[in-house]
Amino acid sequence: MDDRGEREQARRPPESAGLCATCRSARVIASDRGSEFVLCERSKTDPAFRRFPPLPVRACPGYDRRGPS
Repeated sequence: MDDRGEREQARRPPESAGLCATCRSARVIASDRGSEFVLCERSKTDPAFRRFPPLPVRACPGYDRRGPS
């Protein structure tokens, strides 16, 4: 699936996503069919990170805690 088939959601990943729920590199996207996925933004610049990591993520070398908003 390419970026044209995805739209950004204005919400954080759910708690069930593990570390992604509080990581500043994670965002929720939805397909045109309504399925939701957690996208790792680090995957855009570092091939060591999976674009859509299997959830829940329990350990991640790129974890960067999101500040309060």
